[in-house]
Amino acid sequence: MIEPSAPAARCAEIPPSPRKVFAIALASVLLMVFLYWVKPPVSFAFDPNDEKCLPDMRLSLMLHQRPTTVHDGDLVFWKPFGPLAYVKQRYVMKQVAGVAGDHLQIRGETVLINGKPVVQGLALARLYHATPQELQRDEVIPAGKLFVIGTHPHSDDSRYWGYLDVASVDGRALKIF
Repeated sequence: MIEPSAPAARCAEIPPSPRKVFAIALASVLLMVFLYWVKPPVSFAFDPNDEKCLPDMRLSLMLHQRPTTVHDGDLVFWKPFGPLAYVKQRYVMKQVAGVAGDHLQIRGETVLINGKPVVQGLALARLYHATPQELQRDEVIPAGKLFVIGTHPHSDDSRYWGYLDVASVDGRALKIF
C-alpha cells in the first residue's frame, strides 16, 4: 500500500482561510446578481401546453438580440402587449409569414402571402367581436411591419390584431424539436 506524501496530507487538513471563503461567497453573490439583472444572450423556450400555436415545436433556443433582418419563416419573439397583454409568459413567439412589401390577402378563411396559402381558419374572430368577413384584406404589408402567425387554427395572431412592428421584436428563435 502506498502512503500519501506528508505535504499532501497536511494540505488536506488545513481549513480554507476566512478571506478565501468570503471571496468565493462574494463572487457567487455577484454572479447571481449579474445573471438576475442582465438579460442572458440565449435562453430556452419550452411549451408544455396541449394546444400550441406552433404545434410542431416543443423546445426552442431563443437568441436575445434584435435581428437586423427578418425573413418569411423566421421564428421571432417579443414581450406581450396590446391584444396579447393577457399572455402570462415572458415572451410571445410566432412564425413570420409576411414582411414589408409582401402582398397579404385574407379570403374566406384562408390567409395568402404573395398568392400562397400560409394558414387556414379564423376561429377566434368572435373573440375580437368580428366576423370572418370583417377580417378580409387585400393589401401590401407596410414598411417596418411583420405579419406573424401560429400554425394552429386557434392561434391568436396577426389574422386578428394586425401587424407586429419590427421594432417590438426582441429576438429570433431556433427550433430544437
